[in-house]
Amino acid sequence: MLSRRSMALAAMATLALSTRAMAQPSGTPPKPSDRAISMEDARRIATENGVARIEEIKFDDGHWMVEGRDSLGSEIEIRLRASDGAVLKLERERPASAKAGN
Repeated sequence: MLSRRSMALAAMATLALSTRAMAQPSGTPPKPSDRAISMEDARRIATENGVARIEEIKFDDGHWMVEGRDSLGSEIEIRLRASDGAVLKLERERPASAKAGN
């Protein structure tokens, strides 16, 4: 039988791998010759638009989709046009605790 320590280490390793997988882009990222912004550009634009922590970034059908949280913990989803980095969609969902005050 596994010891508690072994089970804890296995759980931490599984969590670390799943967290890393979430941060990886899905789809095929654009090539430099495609005249599209890079993943780093998408990260920078998301940060400039309030994303403090990126939880997922993926390239799909000519767009970068960035999901994360702002500095207050609100969820943010941003859709960027890959050809020029234009913000096509920016949704922010305030946490339930913030909604209760209104």
